Amino acid sequence: MTIDDFIRESIRENESEVKAMIMQKKQERISELLDYSGLGKRFRDKRFDDYVVRGENREAFDKAVEFSKRFPNCPRGLLISGPVGTGKSRLAAPITNSLIDRLYTVICRDITDIVSMIKSTYGKKTDLEEREMVNMLTDDVDLLVIDDLGKEQSTENTLVLLYQIVNRLYCDQKPVVITTNYTGQALVGKLGERGSSIVSRLTEMCDAVAISGKDWRLTND
Repeated sequence: MTIDDFIRESIRENESEVKAMIMQKKQERISELLDYSGLGKRFRDKRFDDYVVRGENREAFDKAVEFSKRFPNCPRGLLISGPVGTGKSRLAAPITNSLIDRLYTVICRDITDIVSMIKSTYGKKTDLEEREMVNMLTDDVDLLVIDDLGKEQSTENTLVLLYQIVNRLYCDQKPVVITTNYTGQALVGKLGERGSSIVSRLTEMCDAVAISGKDWRLTND
């Protein structure tokens, strides 16, 4: 082997080692982001490739894929609505996972979990903790995914928190992904006195994505 051959071989070996180290670090970071996201075990391995697309939901699926591909250059988020069990959370999961695979920071949580997480700060030092939690959900993550909007108990305090989160994202022009069983005026009604303000902002911020069909949990598809 000539000295030139030796040098080239050494470079190839070093490149392989560096690539392996980078991939290991990336996988470690992805694991950290998955833990941070709040995405449950049921959805952690869900990808667009294994999503069963029913004919009536092809448009919804395509919008979700396009949003993920374009992120963060998305002028609008997604408001995914449909009956119980039609796959709204199942569609939000691959959005979350595809962005985490690209090392974006995503929080994907049920609305009741988000509210409980914020309320867990109550009774401590000051209201600072609440503001810090709202800041984390709006400023410190690349994308917030709110699952099952309208499922929460609509107390005045809960609605104020929800309005703060939505309004902050609205003012900062950050996209958001929402899933809900309700549409239009039904969602306004579920969100009480602040329903009109919240839904008005979400309508301006998001593209409407409708999902229909039978309850996947009952059909075992």
